[in-house]
Amino acid sequence: MKLLGMTAVMVLATVTGCTPADTDTIVCYGRENNSGTYMYFKEHVLGNADFGPMVQTLPGTAQVINAVSQDRRSIGYGGIAYAKGVRALAVKKDAASPAIEPTQEAVVKGTYPISRYLYFYTIGEPEGTMKHFIEWVRSPEGQKVCADVGYFALPEPQQGKAPAGTPAKETITMKGSDTMVILGAKWVERYMQNNPDVKIGITGGGSGTGIKALMDGETHICQSSRPMKPKEKEEIKAKRGKEPVEIAVALDGLAIFVHEANPIREISLEQLKGIYAGKTAKWSALGGPAH
Repeated sequence: MKLLGMTAVMVLATVTGCTPADTDTIVCYGRENNSGTYMYFKEHVLGNADFGPMVQTLPGTAQVINAVSQDRRSIGYGGIAYAKGVRALAVKKDAASPAIEPTQEAVVKGTYPISRYLYFYTIGEPEGTMKHFIEWVRSPEGQKVCADVGYFALPEPQQGKAPAGTPAKETITMKGSDTMVILGAKWVERYMQNNPDVKIGITGGGSGTGIKALMDGETHICQSSRPMKPKEKEEIKAKRGKEPVEIAVALDGLAIFVHEANPIREISLEQLKGIYAGKTAKWSALGGPAH
């Protein structure tokens, strides 16, 4: 086997975007703390332990994907619908469990270890046009939209019926989860095509931002990729006089992304915790390195 000289190694490192000293170093990307995805990852992967100080936080899953796609040493997490130009790893619940791909079947059955519901929240039971829209989202027609953009429909027994009647002319606002922006925007587009008198505006900012907006009366519907906390529900009831209503609208797999050139194909939750808690810093500890 012919060994490369130091000059050749330096040239190769320049091409791959890494220096010889750091080609094995894991570069972690994650979400900001107002994100439901951040909160879900912290609870279900880290067991509520703190993230390591080396984790680089980004404002949205699209930004995480972009960063991972450009650095062969990197790893990130986010909704499976965003997995373009990167590879999603199969995930093992523990060292003795099989590695499960984040497929629709695995997410719906709950065998993929980090599956989750996606939610709408409203102040009190939705009424009028807002109720009509939410019923349409949960109907078979609305749930078909999930597959169009890479998310997963609710199991059929959990889906609702198509709404009756014609909605009144009204303007509705939705705010919250960046994970759900793509899906929410597609729902809004399809619904308004069928109901042109209804206007629905949608913005992201994170689940926490959406929950605060709902609490402050700044949005009609909060989109959240995590369940609302009991404390948040109490604050909303105290401020708005009504309980928030939780409405499951879709399923999602929290995917673990790596660069397409990374030889790693699977990872356990314990290994993932080690990486993001700052205890595992080298790809070679997982069977790498990445180059």
